Amino acid sequence: MPKSIFLAAAAMLVTPLLAGPAIAQDADQIKLYESVTSVPSGYTVLKRVWVGRWSSVFGVPSYATVEEGAAAFRQIAADLGGNGVINFGCYRKSEKQDASFACNGTVVKLAN
Repeated sequence: MPKSIFLAAAAMLVTPLLAGPAIAQDADQIKLYESVTSVPSGYTVLKRVWVGRWSSVFGVPSYATVEEGAAAFRQIAADLGGNGVINFGCYRKSEKQDASFACNGTVVKLAN
């Protein structure tokens, strides 16, 4: 195994341990914002969901509805200790009317 791949794998395993435990929020209280311009001033980015993960090259979770995707992102944010998701959006995975949705967004901790 090349040294760079080994180091990257080790970093992925160790990083969550160094971050410490997140304080879970109530998922129903998480706010979703489609645009960063509608977000109250002052926030800290906790995680860009489905961006930068090697597994996202092969696929990301699918949701039957936008509401199902929104609920999943609220839960992800709650689990990470965030209280908002910015740049949230869901997109049909194909042109078919019954196609599933892929969603993305950035979990943040709002200053308010």
